[in-house]
Amino acid sequence: MVAAAAVVSASEETVVVVLAVVFAGLCFARTATFRRRLGRSPWGIHPNLWLVIGFLLGPIGAFLALVACATTRVGPAFGPAPAGPFGPAPPPAPPAPDSPPPGWYPDPSGHHEYRFFTGVDWTADVVDNGRHSIEPLPPPPPNPG
Repeated sequence: MVAAAAVVSASEETVVVVLAVVFAGLCFARTATFRRRLGRSPWGIHPNLWLVIGFLLGPIGAFLALVACATTRVGPAFGPAPAGPFGPAPPPAPPAPDSPPPGWYPDPSGHHEYRFFTGVDWTADVVDNGRHSIEPLPPPPPNPG
């Protein structure tokens, strides 16, 4: 009698695991397709995490994945800034026509190999021997006179 109960228990466990894998696959497939088509994960949760949610929660996880796909905003991630009390913020200044494009250039301070130039100003990002670090640009020397 005990052996028969163990066989039923094993088959029930197998069914539960198979269903969990099916629901995990459904959650992953739905959210991965959503991310691939629209460039954003539903509710900001990566499809791999949706796979785990589907495995652990089964039909509830699959339902949550469908609701997440239906309710996630598909516009740009960062829309235009809302107008403040003094109106909208002015657009950033375009780079000067004679300035170089953004990129890594020899550090103007001479303390590092390279420093990143945004096209408008130098940043604190520096590189020495291929290692990235942060160091603010030192102030210019005082003007003699």
